[in-house]
Amino acid sequence: MAENRRIRIGVGGWTFPPWRGVFYPDDLTQKRELEYASRELTSIEVNGTYYGTIRRDSFRVWRATRRPTASCSR
Repeated sequence: MAENRRIRIGVGGWTFPPWRGVFYPDDLTQKRELEYASRELTSIEVNGTYYGTIRRDSFRVWRATRRPTASCSR
């Protein structure tokens, strides 16, 4: 039986200064990096709880910023 499986390619975060001008366009503001990355990749890990508690507003902004077809797990 054939199963429809999908492989997601992604990264563990999106705010990496060395990526500016390499992965991210030179003129892209840091505020739009998640938006851009979510359109280029199929998965972005948010490993934020390692550093502290994440505010609900942050989750809302991330969800609103991502590409509509990007995966958001809970």
